[in-house]
Amino acid sequence: MRFGKICLRIATLGSTLLALSGCPDDTPPSTAPPTSPAVKARPDLSDAIAKSVEGKPEEAIELLRKHNEQFPNSPDVLVQLGRSLFDSEQFALSAFRFDQALSVGAREELLKEAALAYQQSGDANSARERYSAYLKSNPDDNATWLVQARLLAQAGKSTEALNAFVKVTELITHEDCLIMAELFFEKKLLPQSEHWYKESARKEDGITPRPLLGLLRIRMASRDEENAEALILAIEKSNPKTIEGSGLSEGAAALLRKRRTPELLARGLSPEVMTITQLAEALLKKPDDDAEEPVISRGPKTAPLGTDQIQTPANEPLAPPPNPGTSLADAFAQPVEPDSLEKGRSAFVTGNYTSALLFARDAIKKDQANSEAWRLSSQAHFQLGEIKEAEMTILEAIRHNPRDMQIHMEYLRIARETLSGARYLIELEKARDRFPESTEILWQLARRYHLVERMPVTAGVLYQKLIELASEESALGQQAKMELIKIQNL
Repeated sequence: MRFGKICLRIATLGSTLLALSGCPDDTPPSTAPPTSPAVKARPDLSDAIAKSVEGKPEEAIELLRKHNEQFPNSPDVLVQLGRSLFDSEQFALSAFRFDQALSVGAREELLKEAALAYQQSGDANSARERYSAYLKSNPDDNATWLVQARLLAQAGKSTEALNAFVKVTELITHEDCLIMAELFFEKKLLPQSEHWYKESARKEDGITPRPLLGLLRIRMASRDEENAEALILAIEKSNPKTIEGSGLSEGAAALLRKRRTPELLARGLSPEVMTITQLAEALLKKPDDDAEEPVISRGPKTAPLGTDQIQTPANEPLAPPPNPGTSLADAFAQPVEPDSLEKGRSAFVTGNYTSALLFARDAIKKDQANSEAWRLSSQAHFQLGEIKEAEMTILEAIRHNPRDMQIHMEYLRIARETLSGARYLIELEKARDRFPESTEILWQLARRYHLVERMPVTAGVLYQKLIELASEESALGQQAKMELIKIQNL
């Protein structure tokens, strides 16, 4: 019975297979190519761009908003919308659209435009963040470093600001020099502060009060009373009442009373009740200004026998005796004819590189060991495209002042253009040995090993060393940390 059931199942299965095999397949095989995914359409922004070019940003914005509805999250639309909003001075909205574009894949260079939009809208914190992100991938954009340096200084981030300013010293203005001087003074680095106050004065026409007030603050902090007195009188002579309200008036008045009270008492004055302006005015005043006009006789103008009086014309008053207390002040107060080096620097700043070179050569003729003149000569040659001459003259500057790090940095910038890769690396290594505490040189060396030599282990060691040397607020230190993380994740 069981055997019969099995036979029945086999027969049934066989008939089923036979039926299936007998059914013809009427569907021919497909010869058409596989269907490709639809190509994503891109918005045509020519109409909106044309409106922007015509100076009609409001009309461009209206068109771009329609495009944005049709193509949401399109980087192209969002970028153009951000730019048109910026042109119409809607800076906060412009920054928002730029951020949107970046979030959906717009190129990183857009960070700079987003930062500028935030800056114009008054959001300095967001501007600094965008500039910082942009500079990580564009570290050679010196103009942006200068903008970032100013924003960092405004935010009170003094170390980061100084690090940024030092990168672009060739671009800084006299106002930037003042900012650097004040930041260095806050850190009690008086020599550096004095240098930048003087640089600020050099970059201006004539002498203005702010650099002189800064120098006075340094002289008083370092207890250099003689030069402080001269500066007080110089400032008050050229810009009366400037010290009043500067925060230095009490200290300056006390210093003049300490040094000049006997002289003032002898002239019948009461220095203890006089303000700094009154004290300076009295000391700058010639002692015989209050004296009665001398009676001039009508007789012969020759000196009587037995005297050594000098003959003086009747219509010319006697010259007052020199006042040694105001001689330095007079020198400070009167404009001084700039020397060849100063003229050369002024010419270089204004882009007149040929004149700068001629003035630098004149300064070198007067002093062959003037490293600053050699340095200026090198800078002028470099700007004129005379690279070999720039290299030779910067090497002369180093020979005369081998411990000046900024001169070495100038040399490295030129060497990058003139030397082979291997030789330039050797020069970087030498500079690092000579200035082991320089984070800037260490950064350049680490980047060279990382990006050019493709030696991540060596670069990582250098990045780590830079992090140890740099302060917590250092922009280079933060960048080094980011690069070290990238190397460790390889």
